Amino acid sequence: MGNLAQLDLQTKGGEARTRALLEDLVAFHRGVYPKSQLALAVWFGKSLGASQHNLLELYTGSQFDRIRDNGPYSLLWKTGSDGPPFVNLSVTSVDSFTKLLQDPAQVGKYFDRFEVLYFDKGVLNEDILRAFNIVTEPSGLLKGWYIEGHQYSRSQPIQPLLARWRQMNPHFGLVKIYESPDFENCRGLLHIEVEQRWLPLTPDGLQNYKFDRDWQEGQPGYFLFEGGALYQILRFEVKTVPEYASRVLEKLSDDRYPEVYLRAVHPVEQPTA
Repeated sequence: MGNLAQLDLQTKGGEARTRALLEDLVAFHRGVYPKSQLALAVWFGKSLGASQHNLLELYTGSQFDRIRDNGPYSLLWKTGSDGPPFVNLSVTSVDSFTKLLQDPAQVGKYFDRFEVLYFDKGVLNEDILRAFNIVTEPSGLLKGWYIEGHQYSRSQPIQPLLARWRQMNPHFGLVKIYESPDFENCRGLLHIEVEQRWLPLTPDGLQNYKFDRDWQEGQPGYFLFEGGALYQILRFEVKTVPEYASRVLEKLSDDRYPEVYLRAVHPVEQPTA
């Protein structure tokens, strides 16, 4: 059993080392082409004991109108070594690869034992995100902004408020866990964006946000969502609910999730002229 455990550790260590070398190369390639932006890097055909590895890179722009295969290159390039392990590069554009997806026979090898090492969802389309199982947010996620009490008055129409805040990136995300039949009250799991993925906020993380500090101090606060819905924050509660792991991209280690309780606010619309 000891030999098996040692072998498993060696295998995991070898995988981590190879991944780190590939990620180092990918980081370098993010600035290689001045007129093109790296959009995706995929380690495919993974074979941890192999001396050669395979990397697919997709770039923006039309510089790469077809898949170009290059290599092998040493992954120890930073040390000046030409020895193993090596990597073979397959490079093309986002648009070209999107067209190739229509013919699975042409792209099948890129989905063999693959692992996404890098992606930029801002320049990738839904076809590629879906093909490589890149999920960046949980189902039903609502995004919005925190509005402090002094920034909102009940007589203010929603649309001007929304027009002001939609110029900024969302402050938070919410996955609703419950909504009353009359849609006046709801509660949900708070999320924040971390490296392009929306992950559940931790109990410790909650304390770092102004909406929690304002609530602790008895100050009114509101959540404004992208669709225009406005809610007043009633309270926060940290709950241990293992079932919530199925509602988030990454479960929290202790299954303790901050929930926010909200009540719908219906501002009085100003009369039109």
